[in-house]
Amino acid sequence: MPDLLIERQERRLELTLNRPARRNALSRDLIVELTGALRQAEADDEIRCVILTGADPAFSAGLDLREVAESNAEQAEHDASNLLTLFETIDNLAKPVIAAVNGPAVAGGAGLVSVCDLVICGASGLIGYPEIKRGLVAAIVMTYLIRLVGERNAKWLLLTGENLSAERALAFELCNEVVPDAELLPRARALADQLAGYPPVALTSTKLLWNRVRDVNHRSAVEEARKLNASMRLTDESREQIGRFFGK
Repeated sequence: MPDLLIERQERRLELTLNRPARRNALSRDLIVELTGALRQAEADDEIRCVILTGADPAFSAGLDLREVAESNAEQAEHDASNLLTLFETIDNLAKPVIAAVNGPAVAGGAGLVSVCDLVICGASGLIGYPEIKRGLVAAIVMTYLIRLVGERNAKWLLLTGENLSAERALAFELCNEVVPDAELLPRARALADQLAGYPPVALTSTKLLWNRVRDVNHRSAVEEARKLNASMRLTDESREQIGRFFGK
């Protein structure tokens, strides 16, 4: 069986981490394969939204620690670069990525969740950053996590290494919704189809503007927003949708 299952359903792409015997640990090969699949999704005009999940019983247990333990200095640098590339690919993708968290998403698995745009947890989901317990540092995810949950919560998560239940993850704003386990994938698919049904230029432009303005100062951000606001009013897509609105 392949380590990554790729299923296309009309305008959405579903990517399933498929190493259940290793709790979907992120091997070197899986990291590269997942990055490639996401880049292909971005280049495919028919794909509007991506779902990322794991084969039961877990979302992902993080990096494959057998590979970590066997790394020399050169391999460790290479692996860290590839992991960062994966996170940056998800974080900057022009199309929304929805994480459907089934079971534990810890360490590098929690890192994946942290860079997705929207996160839905099944009731049995867990999210945690236990690297400190393993003599490691959750270094690559740290910046994303601070941006996501703020300094106080990020320090708690990184210093305690505590795994949060789905409901506590919701309180920490690590996820958007918690649903019964049986409803997880149906809910994620319904949300993906909802987003995919929106005008595509507006959808990708929203993501791209977000990516541009989040790291700049307020004055530069609002100028970027002004330019996009004006240009979007002139697109055929927006005029068609506004016309439909008034046609009601």
